[in-house]
This record gives sequence, structure tokens and C-alpha cells, in this order.
Amino acid sequence: MLPKNLSSRITAWVMLILLLSVIILIIGANWITKNFYQEHLTNEVTGRISSHAQLLEKDVGELVIEYIEQIETDKKSSFLILDKDLNITYLSEKVTDAKLHHFLSWINDNVGLVTADEPTVDRVDTSIRFHIPHVWALMPIVAGGEEEITGYVFLDQDTGDLNQAQLKLLYLLAIMGIITFVVGLVFTKYLTKRISKPLNQISETTKKIAEGNFDIELAISGEDEVSRLANSIQSMTKQLKQYRDSRRHFISHISHDLRTPITYIKGYSAVMKDTVKDDKDDWKQNLNVIYKEATRMENLVSDLFLLTKLEEGKIKLEKEKVPVASWLKSIYESRALMFNQKNIKHRLNIQDACKELIVFMDAYRLEQAIINIVENAIRHTPKEGEIELSLYKKSEQIIFSVRDTGSGINNKDLPHIWERFYKADTSRNRVINGGTGLGLAIVKEIVEAHGGKVKVASKVGEGTTFSIYLPLQVT
Repeated sequence: MLPKNLSSRITAWVMLILLLSVIILIIGANWITKNFYQEHLTNEVTGRISSHAQLLEKDVGELVIEYIEQIETDKKSSFLILDKDLNITYLSEKVTDAKLHHFLSWINDNVGLVTADEPTVDRVDTSIRFHIPHVWALMPIVAGGEEEITGYVFLDQDTGDLNQAQLKLLYLLAIMGIITFVVGLVFTKYLTKRISKPLNQISETTKKIAEGNFDIELAISGEDEVSRLANSIQSMTKQLKQYRDSRRHFISHISHDLRTPITYIKGYSAVMKDTVKDDKDDWKQNLNVIYKEATRMENLVSDLFLLTKLEEGKIKLEKEKVPVASWLKSIYESRALMFNQKNIKHRLNIQDACKELIVFMDAYRLEQAIINIVENAIRHTPKEGEIELSLYKKSEQIIFSVRDTGSGINNKDLPHIWERFYKADTSRNRVINGGTGLGLAIVKEIVEAHGGKVKVASKVGEGTTFSIYLPLQVT
């Protein structure tokens, strides 16, 4: 059974594969060398015994036998010379009685297979493991020209030297295998430990993240897969932290913004409950406050519902061909009363190239976006200030611009103004200003749904400019 620890499992598998590889290598080397040497010996013995038979065909004298004996002594082999009835006429000194018994038994079994032209060659295994088999050969001695067998020559080739070479090779492979196994074990242990260390760190970190600790950081460097995983987890952690903070802020802001009108509604309802019905002026004033606060609650919930659907992509744009100049002019004129109530100077600038321009867009949703920006500018522009609404074309884009001379926005706040309920000025009273805190977030979602983008440039004390860039679609 494999261990549960990842590094131990990897080490076990690598060691198992390495061990099997070493075993297969040694077995394969033994088989190859054994067959190679055996084939080499068989060919050599066949050639030698054929030569001996040819010499003995010509002369069976002592000089020829001494010559053959000398050759076979150097080859560490032994031989027999037999007559046609298999009676021994010459026997090497190396042959013992036990060997001779085996030789004669084999000769009697194989003499019927001998032909005049080819010797009978056999490989005789020993009981020794990894030992190369002996090569035994029997060749007839034929009388010259008559092809009559007059005797036989038998040759036993010892394989001791070749076995020594083979065993040395196997020992060398075994030693190399053991060294490889040990080095592999050490290297695998080191490698798996190095790999598992950051993984263990990531595991511990994810546990803390699961417990709600989003401030933790992973100190894992590099460009490998583990580092990329750590970076992804770190990025996920930051997003979770932003989500947590955003959720907290959302709950805090929505609770505050709902509590205020609910408090007003509850308070004035209580007053009305205890007020004499005949006091119509007080009742009308109280009902007016209740109506305004209920309207604020309705607008807040409506904006929140719209923003959620825009973020989820559940609102489908209803695009149509719109004469953009007259459309923008009607929006500008609908807010003229609000400009005048604060004595704000205002003007509409439409580039000549846009006056007859027809744009394919969702007029209703973009009107929401433009109105949100304009009303935001009106809220934050003081009396006698200026607001300019512009439309112009640049390359393949149309640009709506709203510039005001209001209080401006700090640079540190600019990246956050698109967030829900974000307050650049924490002292600002939203009851007085009348906004829901969702307007700019809605603007961003509507513009991006059209494939455009919205930018803001601002300087504290001088004013702010919002610019909506839309791709020019006239189809």
C-alpha cells in the first residue's frame, strides 16, 4: 500500500520504476551477452572441428594429434577421436571419467544425425546460474574420395573465460544499478521535498484563507507551475478580500441608506397617528415627507436591482438607429430647470460632424448614463458654477463629455468612484445631495455593455470632466 504523503508516493513510484529498470537492464544484458557469446562459440567450434576432421582424413598420426591437442589446449577444450564403431582411439588428458560418460552418452544419441558434410553441434546447459552453455560438436572422419565414415572427432568447448567476462559485466551493471538507485533515491527525496514544501505552504495558506484570513501572503518566487499556482491563489485571495470588504461596505451603506428613510417614515407615521385629523396642513406636510422618503427607497432599490442585472449581463440592450444630436439636446433641455435652480451656467456643444449623425445604440440605457453624470455634476457644482455638455466625433468613436467647475475629486479617490456606494467625501450627506451612490457604477456598466469605456479627469477645486467613448455604429 502506497503512503498517503504526496512526496513519499512520488518517491515510492520513482524508486519502483528505477528498480524495475535496473532489473530489466541486468536481465537484458545477460540475455544479449549470453546469446552473443554462444553464437560466437558455436561458429568457432564448427570451424575448428571441421578443420580437425579434414586433417584426420589425411593422417591419423601422432604429429597430427599433437597439433590438434596443442590447439585445443590453448582453447581450454577437450576432444575425443573415435573409430566408426564409436570406440575411443584417442582421449584428451583433461577428460575425467564422469565427463567421458556424458560425452559417450551424447555421442550415442546424436551419431545418427551426423552427415559427411556438416557436424552436429549442441549447446549443453550447466546447473550454474548465468553460465554460458558448453558447446559440444561431433564431426565424421571421411575416407578420401569414397565418402566412407572411418571415425569421428568429438569436441567439448569450455566457456569459463567467457563466463568470467559475462559475470564481470553483470557485476558492473549491478553496481551501477545500485549506485543509480541510491543517487535516484537521494535526488528524488530532495526534489519531492523541494516541490512539496511550497505545496504544503499553499495548503496551509488555503486553510487560513478558508478560515477567513485574507491578509496572508504567499512568499513563493519563480516562474514554474507551483509559482503560477501560488500567484493565482494570491490573486484569488485579493479578490476575496475585495469581495468581503465590498460586501461589508455594501451592507453598511445599504443599511444606512435604508435606515434613514425608514426612520423618517416611522417617525412621521407616529406623529400622524397622534395628530388630530382636522389639522390638514400638518397631515399634508407629514404625508409629503413620507412620500419623498418612500420614493428615495424605491429609487435606491431600483438602482440596485438595475446594477445587479447589468453586472450579471441579464439586461439585453435594445439598440436602434438614433439621431444622436437631437437625442442629446432633449436630455440637456430636460435638466434645464435643475441648472436654473442653482444658478449654474450651462451650455450644449455639438460638433458639426455629429449634427446629422445616426448612431445604432440603446437610447434608453444611454440616457440613464448621461443623466446620472449630469445630475452628479449638478449636485457637486456650486451656485454660479459652469456645466458643459459636449458631443464630438474622433476617429471611429463618438464622445459624450460632461465638464463641471465643481469641487473636484482627489486622485486617490478616482479609481474607486465606480464602486457601489463609494464616497469620495465621507462627510457628504447623501440625504441633502439626493443620490443613491450607485449612479456612476450604473454608468460604467451601461457604457461597457455598448463596447465603450468611460474616463474621468479631475482636479480638486477646479472641477471634473466625465467622457464616454462609444464605438461608432451606424448600421
